[in-house]
Amino acid sequence: MKALAVLLLGWAALAMPGWAQVPAQPVDVLHWLTSASERRAANQLSAILAANGVQWRDAAIPGGGGMAAVKVLKSRVLMGDAPDVAQLIGTTLTEWADVGLVMPLNAVATRQRWAQTLFPTVMDLVSYNGMVIAAPLGIHRINTLLYNRRLFARVGLPPPTTWAEFELAVRKLSAQGIQPLAWSDEPWQVATVFEAVLLSDAGPALYRELIVQRRSSAWLDPRVERALTRLRWLRNTNGEPPREKPWTDATRELLAGKAAMLVMGDWAKGELIAWGASPGKDFGCVVLPGTENTHLYSIDTLAMLANGHHRDATQEKVAELVFNASTQLAYNRIKGSVPVQRDMDVASLDSCARDSWASFADPRTARVPSLAHRMAADESTKDAVAQTLWRYLTDPRMEPAEAQRRLAAVIRAPSNTP
Repeated sequence: MKALAVLLLGWAALAMPGWAQVPAQPVDVLHWLTSASERRAANQLSAILAANGVQWRDAAIPGGGGMAAVKVLKSRVLMGDAPDVAQLIGTTLTEWADVGLVMPLNAVATRQRWAQTLFPTVMDLVSYNGMVIAAPLGIHRINTLLYNRRLFARVGLPPPTTWAEFELAVRKLSAQGIQPLAWSDEPWQVATVFEAVLLSDAGPALYRELIVQRRSSAWLDPRVERALTRLRWLRNTNGEPPREKPWTDATRELLAGKAAMLVMGDWAKGELIAWGASPGKDFGCVVLPGTENTHLYSIDTLAMLANGHHRDATQEKVAELVFNASTQLAYNRIKGSVPVQRDMDVASLDSCARDSWASFADPRTARVPSLAHRMAADESTKDAVAQTLWRYLTDPRMEPAEAQRRLAAVIRAPSNTP
């Protein structure tokens, strides 16, 4: 990383003579990019900004899913110490824009032709009431099944593409004393697995009714019961007592051969690469059975906050640099996600990333937003769903039908008819 930063600094000095004599303009950046791969991705952004006269002042808040970071951000805003840049994603973006805390980026978006270059789904996400409210970083695929290639070679099976094949793999792996699936009972991770399983069993049309339109009556559909039953079965494949552990621990179990599979967003792939693993050699990734031709997405974004520091020009520069094609490739190659632009050459990305980008770009793909990662619901709804699923999994007495009724109650949007 140091060598890369030096190269970037040298390039910038040649491209913009005299820039080194101009003091770097600081920006305070609050984010939750704290795992090995996330830290490397943040360092990459920091180096690119430094090469262009912007000093990244880091305010990293650990915690899977960004829950702790959002709390710290709210506290800083209330104390009148809002950062210049914050990692805000999904529905949280519109909530902050609605109260005037987000700086519009319309001028940047016009200069760089975001409307013509971004995937429409991404452009819709960062647009609100005629304003562009964030700079998009990358697109994650949630319905990803990562597998240890050596363990699958040992049992003589290809990665599963159907649930029948998945069940066969579980039996064969278990027979050889191999834990089939890495698992954590941390609520947000449970919700991450569930929404991918729900997409598999419900299909994209019903998924949208459940998650996007939030029709509470749809949660009583038999396909939801099937998804809940499958979720409990997946939980029980490893035979461990309930245990909450960081997603990085589950990912490390996959790499170490302690578990053969992991259902997780493709940020786990970025972590594996950061630890020295090679896609296609040490691990592979496919979509979860039943989710072919669908892309369950989460999109990373950086918002420029209106905080009275009078750094608008520097904040706009951050947005411009984030959108730059070379930045997109450099960042997403490390993070595990894929670029947000639809006219990119993604040949330099790994095979998992190329498949994800091609799927998102394909007009035949059903692109559906993640609930667990704030794309389709506000913070309170997301948390309530995750806690309900956690209670269902940790209480063997709760039947799927009871979990359905509880989910229908917490997911109900005020404007929906029960």
